[in-house]
Amino acid sequence: MLKKYLAIIRLFVLVMVAATALFGCRKYPDAANTTTDSTKTNPGTGNVSTAAITSAKIELKNNPGKISEDIVCTINSKDEITAVLPNADGYRKLVLTFTTSTAGTTVKNLDTVLVSGVTATTFNKPISLVTLSADGSTKTYKVMVKIFTGLPILRLTTSGPVISKDDYVKGSLNVNPNQEFDQPVTTIPLQIKGRGNSTWVLYPKKPYRLKFDTKAAMLGMPAAKNWVLLANYNDKSLMRNRIALMLGRRLGADFTSDSRFVEVYMNGDYIGNYLLTAQVEVNENRVNIKELKTTNTSDEDITGGYLLELDQKKDETYWFTTKQGLPFSVKSPEDITPQQLKYITGYMQLTEDALFGANANNPVDGYAKYINVDSFLKWYLVEEIFQTTDARDYSSIFYYKDRNGKLGMGPLWDFDTSAGNVDYTETKYPASFWYIKYGKWFERLAKDPAFAAKVKQRWAQIKDNEVKQMFTDIDETAAYLKLSQQRNFVRWPILNTYVYPNAVVTGSYDKEVEYLKSFLTQRVNWMNANMVGW
Repeated sequence: MLKKYLAIIRLFVLVMVAATALFGCRKYPDAANTTTDSTKTNPGTGNVSTAAITSAKIELKNNPGKISEDIVCTINSKDEITAVLPNADGYRKLVLTFTTSTAGTTVKNLDTVLVSGVTATTFNKPISLVTLSADGSTKTYKVMVKIFTGLPILRLTTSGPVISKDDYVKGSLNVNPNQEFDQPVTTIPLQIKGRGNSTWVLYPKKPYRLKFDTKAAMLGMPAAKNWVLLANYNDKSLMRNRIALMLGRRLGADFTSDSRFVEVYMNGDYIGNYLLTAQVEVNENRVNIKELKTTNTSDEDITGGYLLELDQKKDETYWFTTKQGLPFSVKSPEDITPQQLKYITGYMQLTEDALFGANANNPVDGYAKYINVDSFLKWYLVEEIFQTTDARDYSSIFYYKDRNGKLGMGPLWDFDTSAGNVDYTETKYPASFWYIKYGKWFERLAKDPAFAAKVKQRWAQIKDNEVKQMFTDIDETAAYLKLSQQRNFVRWPILNTYVYPNAVVTGSYDKEVEYLKSFLTQRVNWMNANMVGW
């Protein structure tokens, strides 16, 4: 019997080694996560495996000089055991204390049997623990010991202070994925400068633009040179940009960026929680359209691709205004030729003329000849749900036109002053179509019964699925940021302070999240009741 039992143990060790090769990095909370549980359970024990680890912690008494207090691990439904060490100076060899659901359960890391509270293990990367109970039940756990807040850590070192939106400063970036993601390149030479408008001028916590010397993937996002660190200073939930982008990606809004929360140090100084995301640009992994060069002047080539921003600031080198008074800046190509500028200016005016013409609703010769209706629809729904202040003909409204293609909208951008985080416009109230729907182009689109029908139909399709998921996203993100927001608001103690343009000052992070959820709940309920009249 003993020989048979040992043979079973050896068999499961081999299984565990194979399983280790299959472990990927933890999924970030923006995609649906599904868990398959092939665990064998004993009759009468419900869903609890006889081989389950029921608790785990890193105790001070067993790790003298390495921690200052007991660290309790979390065990989630995906069989991930996670500990977060509050210090930020690296991983150590640590002793794990654990309990199992049944006595006599064997716990192994590769060929090493772990004795609870005794065996030291190196946790500088995720490890696999395989448990085997006396009845042959087995489970495999992924164990991660993270540092600081558990989020990836970016350490920027610069050759001088970063004080300008115009002038880059040379430096380097060290990336610690903190066991969240694969990160092939962890030391990246770069240039850095400030970015944003009011966010750069008004707030002490600054947003930044990163320009890598060579393309590099970041925390599971595709390789590129240009990246953005959003400070989210006036959004005390820290998550409006993230949640809106998640919704946009679920709805398939064109070229919606992925993003990652990170902790950022600059020249050794902790500067807070940031959202790392893509720079809005023409790129195969960003706005994936043909990139126009100065030599692209043939009748076909000149039709695309263009990236434009509706922007009342008019601070780009090339911009134009339509007859309806809408100013468009040319984001790409940066070195646009006079011939190309004439083409895109003319195309935008033809689009507007068709939209406001007597034949506007004609599906062949009206506005649909010039715009991608589904693209406009997806952009609109995200902006309407979040009631974004700048989305009514002010700024951060991006359009693209690919070669031989129609005009589309995207990527989505800039949700700091959305979802009730504003005190100077009607967008502070959740019960209204007044704002987004009555931008000049969308006001005219709303007069087309066919477009209105598409809006209502799409709302009916998403309201009980993608829109409801948004509230789960908020809860999961708040839990994910639990330690990070604490550090951030020690560095930036503003929870009891009005920061322009806050509609409320709640005094705590949990109440900020509660306010965000309450606003969006009221907003969605109002839209459910009023979409019939869109």
